[in-house]
Amino acid sequence: MAHDTLLLMGAVFIVAATPLLEIWIAIPLGLAMGLDPVLTAIAAALGNFIPLLIIVGFFEKVRTWYESRYPDGGGSKGLEKFRRIWDRYGLPVAALSAPASIGTHLAIIIILMLGTDAKKSLAWMAFSIIAWAIIVTPLAYYGIAHLG
Repeated sequence: MAHDTLLLMGAVFIVAATPLLEIWIAIPLGLAMGLDPVLTAIAAALGNFIPLLIIVGFFEKVRTWYESRYPDGGGSKGLEKFRRIWDRYGLPVAALSAPASIGTHLAIIIILMLGTDAKKSLAWMAFSIIAWAIIVTPLAYYGIAHLG
């Protein structure tokens, strides 16, 4: 793999690791830069997932920060939507909807704050990220091809 390609894949990884940008921006960006769709999806999925491992590893510190920043538990429309989904459907649907609602980073924090097992949470979040990467990649690929 060429040095330039590795740098571009690194950029996709970093964008995907950035809260709120995640795979929604990373995959189309990688494809617009001419990267291979499969490698782009893999780099974006890993970039989106690895910060979740770090968050889980430092959960207590993150929880303390979150509670000091949002003493009432938050209140954004996205957070309220997430809580309704959680109350009604639980971990699988909450994890699958996280990338499209509040993002995976905030979702894993909330899921852990709700007392869910970390390994189960990470497994569902990994499944969710992979599923969304599989959906977003061809849509972005064919969308870019249609524009170009």
